[in-house]
Amino acid sequence: MPERAEKTWQGWLPRLLARLRLAETQVFLSLTLIIGLVAGFSAVLFHLAIETLRLDLFGLDEPSGWRTVLVLILVSLFTGYLLFRYFPDSRGSGVPQTSAAFHLAGGVMRARTPVGKFVTGALTIAAGHSLGREGPSVQIGAGLASVMGRWFRLSPTNVRNLVPVGAAAALSAAFNTPIAAVLFALEEIVGDMNAAVMGSTVLASVAAVVVRRSVLGNEPLFEVPQYALEHPAELLAYAVLGIVGGFVSVAFCKGLLRGRAFFVRLPSWTVVFQPAMGGLVVGLVLVAVPQVMGVGYDSVSDALNGNLQLKGFTGRLFNGEALLMGFLVLAAVKIIATIVSYASGNAGGIFAPVLFIGAMVGGATGTIMGNLALFPTGDAGAYALVGMGALFAGIIRAPMTSVFMIFELTQDYQIIVPLMIANMISYMISRRYQPTPVYHALLRQDGIHLPSAATRAAAGRWRVRDVMRREVDTIPVESTLAAAWERARKLGGHCFPVLNNDRLVGIVTMDMLEKALAEGEPERRLEEVSLWAETNVHVHADQPLELALERLSQGPGVLPVVNRGDVGRLDGVIDLESILKAFRFSRRF
Repeated sequence: MPERAEKTWQGWLPRLLARLRLAETQVFLSLTLIIGLVAGFSAVLFHLAIETLRLDLFGLDEPSGWRTVLVLILVSLFTGYLLFRYFPDSRGSGVPQTSAAFHLAGGVMRARTPVGKFVTGALTIAAGHSLGREGPSVQIGAGLASVMGRWFRLSPTNVRNLVPVGAAAALSAAFNTPIAAVLFALEEIVGDMNAAVMGSTVLASVAAVVVRRSVLGNEPLFEVPQYALEHPAELLAYAVLGIVGGFVSVAFCKGLLRGRAFFVRLPSWTVVFQPAMGGLVVGLVLVAVPQVMGVGYDSVSDALNGNLQLKGFTGRLFNGEALLMGFLVLAAVKIIATIVSYASGNAGGIFAPVLFIGAMVGGATGTIMGNLALFPTGDAGAYALVGMGALFAGIIRAPMTSVFMIFELTQDYQIIVPLMIANMISYMISRRYQPTPVYHALLRQDGIHLPSAATRAAAGRWRVRDVMRREVDTIPVESTLAAAWERARKLGGHCFPVLNNDRLVGIVTMDMLEKALAEGEPERRLEEVSLWAETNVHVHADQPLELALERLSQGPGVLPVVNRGDVGRLDGVIDLESILKAFRFSRRF
């Protein structure tokens, strides 16, 4: 009887597991719809929170003068403390962090991340920092999706797949652009337009936009007049706009990265005060040009409809009526204010500033072309509209998203062809002079390297992880030359990674040690002399073996394998001996 019961149990177990697997698929699909509703509501609530806080901070009057400076400093001090003490993952846009969570952390995002992003992002944008709400909405939606997936005990794969689902839903509600939101999640978060999660992102995006339109209405973000191509030759003018947009995109990306590098180099004790430092600078800028405050969509709408006028000190300086000067001043000042706001560590995105800058650059280009071109051209508003897409394609590096986003924002078919021309030219120029996309470059400043498209496409081929040695003989950086040479001699190798508190600082070879000893001073420590090779030549465990062989030829004989989430952490090494050993082992089977 016990034996029969045991056989019955053994027969039921596989069927039970099969049912559980089917149940998880059903739970995932149901959860996709729920996440769409929850993420959509969170994006709507985030928008309303910003508007409410703005009224609480400034009242019904238009913010101006020294009150703006004081509010920015005080709010930035408060959010700086929150970001330093409780929500360190909530700094910046949120899009790079979401991509890193998807590719490197299995989609796991802490529950405090979306909460912190909501609170600090709403305060930061409402106080007047030149940042947008769309990037934070993406991180909030993705974080909620990750938390809900773990609550329902989904498999690690399904938890990971929920991240772009939540991101697409939140962006769809924030922008009222369901198609562009799906494309952005696939282009930027996943990095694969043919990803298996496409159906789930579409479902969540539609659910989110239903929530958005139920609460905020179905009006497009910008009301624009109908534009038409005045003359076939006008496409040349839009090509010129693409060229201008490409170079402005490069300038913005490089300025943002250099600004952030400046704040990163400051002493660590200043981290909590850096947002307030940025708030002081931005506040002073707003005294002169209040129109670059916050999201700035009102000024974008004015540019699209030909109603743009300068305000504040610059408005009095130029009498507020010089349209070309208004475009140029607002574009330049918005770039500066956005770089300072973002680089100083505040919580907010660059979507809205990019659209603002693009509208001003496009308007200025259209005004100039209207005066110089030998053929009829459209209004400056048409060029402002195309400029928004051109800057988005050049800075964000999502050209397909930018085309559909501009169309969905304005619901204007007439501008599609000029938009595609300007977008692709801007994208190509930006890619040529700023090879690393800005979101990836920002992560690299934090020591995080996302896998490239080539790495993701190398599935099934030999990878570094297949041949690398995980047990590695190393030498501490505090060793003397004599001690390092003695340890290297006993270990019997030729090249050794040098570590400082378990973090890679370089590689030392026997030849380098013998040469240093021959020059005397054997008691000098390794950290006092430049003996090791630069660590810029390295690989990651998921990269193809062909790349490792190419880079191995550039080094002293040992290639460090470093972690994508922390490039200072040594995961192993690869050399010719380990490669040959792996191939010999593989031929036995």
